[in-house]
Amino acid sequence: MRILIPSAAACAAAVMVTTIGLSSSTAAIAVPVNPDLSSTPITDIDTDGLDEAGARASSESTASASNRSLVNVPGLLRAPQDATTATNVSATPYAVGSGAFNAATTSLTDSSESAPSQDEGAPGLGDSGDASTDGSTPEESTESPAPEESDAPVVGSVTEETEDGVAIAAISKSVDVPAGNPSVVGVTYEGDTSVTFEVRTKSGDEWGAWTDLEVENIDEGGNGTEPFVVSGSDSVQLRVLGGDEAPANAELVLVDPKSSAADAEAVEANQPVLPPQDDAGAADGDAEAPAEEAPAEDAPAADAPAVESDETGAANAQAATEATVRNASYTPGSSAVQNTAVKKVKKPSIGSRKSWGANERLRKGSPDYAGSLKAAIVHHTAGSNSYSAQDVPSILRGIYSFHTQGRGWSDVGYNVLADKYGRLWEGRAGGLSKNVIGAHAVGYNTGTFGISVMGTYDKSAPPKKTIDAVNHAIAWKLSAAGVSADARTSVGGRSIRTVSGHRDVGQTACPGDAFYSKMGGMRSAIVKMQKGGDTPEDKEKKDEKKKDDGKKDDKSKDEKKDDKKKDDGKKDDDKKKEQEKSKTPIEEKYAGHVEQLGKPSGKEFDIAGGRGQKYEKGHIYWTKATGAHVVTGAIDKLVDKDLLQQIGFPKADPKDGLKNGGVYQTFAKGAVHWTKATGAHATTGILQKYWKDKGYERGHLGYPTSALTVKDGRAEQTFQGARLVWAEGYGTTEFSATGDLRGGVEDLNGTDGGDDGESGEDPSPAPTTEPSPSATPSAEPTPSQTPSASPTPSEKPSESPRPSPSATPSQTPSASPTPSKKPSPSPTPSKKPEKTPEQKEKEKRDAIIKEAKKHLGVKYRWGGTSPKTGWDCSGYTQYVYSKNGIDLPRNTSAQRNAGKVVSAKNAKPGDLVWVPGHIGIVSETKGMMYDAGSSRTNTSKRSYDWMVKRGAVFIRVV
Repeated sequence: MRILIPSAAACAAAVMVTTIGLSSSTAAIAVPVNPDLSSTPITDIDTDGLDEAGARASSESTASASNRSLVNVPGLLRAPQDATTATNVSATPYAVGSGAFNAATTSLTDSSESAPSQDEGAPGLGDSGDASTDGSTPEESTESPAPEESDAPVVGSVTEETEDGVAIAAISKSVDVPAGNPSVVGVTYEGDTSVTFEVRTKSGDEWGAWTDLEVENIDEGGNGTEPFVVSGSDSVQLRVLGGDEAPANAELVLVDPKSSAADAEAVEANQPVLPPQDDAGAADGDAEAPAEEAPAEDAPAADAPAVESDETGAANAQAATEATVRNASYTPGSSAVQNTAVKKVKKPSIGSRKSWGANERLRKGSPDYAGSLKAAIVHHTAGSNSYSAQDVPSILRGIYSFHTQGRGWSDVGYNVLADKYGRLWEGRAGGLSKNVIGAHAVGYNTGTFGISVMGTYDKSAPPKKTIDAVNHAIAWKLSAAGVSADARTSVGGRSIRTVSGHRDVGQTACPGDAFYSKMGGMRSAIVKMQKGGDTPEDKEKKDEKKKDDGKKDDKSKDEKKDDKKKDDGKKDDDKKKEQEKSKTPIEEKYAGHVEQLGKPSGKEFDIAGGRGQKYEKGHIYWTKATGAHVVTGAIDKLVDKDLLQQIGFPKADPKDGLKNGGVYQTFAKGAVHWTKATGAHATTGILQKYWKDKGYERGHLGYPTSALTVKDGRAEQTFQGARLVWAEGYGTTEFSATGDLRGGVEDLNGTDGGDDGESGEDPSPAPTTEPSPSATPSAEPTPSQTPSASPTPSEKPSESPRPSPSATPSQTPSASPTPSKKPSPSPTPSKKPEKTPEQKEKEKRDAIIKEAKKHLGVKYRWGGTSPKTGWDCSGYTQYVYSKNGIDLPRNTSAQRNAGKVVSAKNAKPGDLVWVPGHIGIVSETKGMMYDAGSSRTNTSKRSYDWMVKRGAVFIRVV
């Protein structure tokens, strides 16, 4: 997903690590490798690049970033006159820092914050299971098909654009990448910009999907994006979307990090961190890495050493043994951190910078250090997940070179990197045991430890062995500072968890939805290590010792020892169980939120299949499936038994930081969102899924402003930008949020929407309740259409030889004077012979095309019907046809039923081309149409190929 605030450091690239004890993997010291950098300008549209297959294809990022339009719908979807919806529940202050909702700074707790999606067959109650939804990042919308664009020229007011209507400001040619090793690409540019950068890779003859490349600007170097790792591909291509032009001096930077014979040795020597569980898999190697770490070559003499000395490492290891320290970084206002006793955890094995071939001459200046360490922030990197173990050193060199040479940074951004094989690697130089200030989270770099896992983890989490390695690294760093992993602290003036995901401190999708969902379990595992539990290395040594003892001692001694251990273990387990029984899950949760919730009121109670407890400032709700979570402020006022039965129990504590100061909380089958302007409202089921596909609160729909209502097979909920209606057979459709669309009323709401072709979901081809001439596909007017033609009676003969029989009685008086004027028919014999039906049809079609051309450039306005004030797609087609004596219904669904269906092959100029939610007029140029597509395209002539790929229907009205 794209970072909404360019100054926030994206996680996706600098996959590195440094605050942890360097592994003794110096047995394989790589000779510094000098990667090659090349650049390709991307300030214009490269014609060859635009001709590549799928160059105009849509993508997930464009689908969520585009401002979608609202559409009119059939009468069956119109709200009943007596329909009611709930008003806003509480408009009391609920913003960050406000007294009414203090969760903004104190309740960023569990990180499993994905919101649920539901079965589309369900009307809206969302009872089909839990899927995840992120209240702030939609990163999971359904991917649009990517048809090839027509080669027909673009005319009118249209510039180059994607098949879903997003302007293409620039696109590069296809750029070959090095064979035999991974490479790294990214973008650099000058000045500020609001465009989106996208990249894709090609393997063989197949191009992959376009992927968003997040902007990653920090307080050093020039502007640019995150690095993107390319592995197993032949070519890359980059495009710039959403603006009239690309940023100044924009370049695609390609880094060839090359391969080195020492890469395989470095990987072999850097032993993966083993999982602590008894059923853990075997490690890649048997020998632990040596304890010595040589100083980095080429490092400036004045710099702090990049690695720890042998003596320092030994001293730290000795100090770590059974040592207990008190938190040294407590700050006023932080809860749970104060006076937390944690045992020091031994450092894990971490590959040194020298082992992966870092050329220390590339970095600039000396490292900066923080006075204390307060928290760890977890990231993931961008690009391929298909790298091999031996590719890792090469990838690290590529990221390092892109940051220092491409972007002008002093060093890589992250302190430590973890690969998918469970190995840890040093990132930013300065000493792993020291509090080196990285460049991984803008505003939160000082006093935090940044660790990033190589790969993209939106849809699947990293392997367990990788998560174990990350847990060990964080446990080691935080325990050295006396910081508990299950606490809160103040960083950059804001309260955060001591183990947080990047998205908790910045507007980004990092570390990916799937990885982020593991954060709660990670904290628990780290706390266990901090309380004296075995690290992966400890367990491995104990297992080896047991094997040796078994060979030396007889079986009886072993059995006695085992029996004693079992007895001791049973006693310990019994003690733990007694301690656990002393507190309920709700009481345990309350222990960390006393100041936030105030004193308890009454006792715990049963509610909706779970448990609850009321406090002075909120509630805690619990079920075995969801755990215990805090509910406060306006959300607390909304939640009751009925709502819990509808959307389930909370899955996480409230989280702030959304658009316009919004706050949200995820529940088992839905979510609740709040802003000061809209109040708190729940979403669930198919309407929530539709909202998610449109970008949540960041899209054109904005926040919900009413409760969900379900009645008679119809679900409805109002948002800031539209009223969503789901009806049997029609799917989900958008109405104006404020307009009235009852029968016979035109919606002239001036709300400016986006691409009209993207809003409809799946209207049924069944007839609507509106008048429709579908039974008579000819141009003959119906009685209801006659009044519009009455001002020009002289035109009737040119329309059809049969208008008079279909005329209404009101027209009879106008014809009565005719008999008294007997001489008037006398000129008739002098007229030319009447034209054939084929000639009349051609003239009619030519007139429609002429009228359509005349209005190229008219602005797009949702709900509009006039060339003076603007129109939407159906308003445009209705106007053009009315000028030629044909009255079309007002909305796209009814216009689709206004004639007979013809094949694409037999479509003629003047026919209509329709997909759910959008309609256009087939032009005289093959594969092109006239339409009012969006506020970006306005009224223009463009390809309808994207509609064909989505199952377009061609309608003949003439």
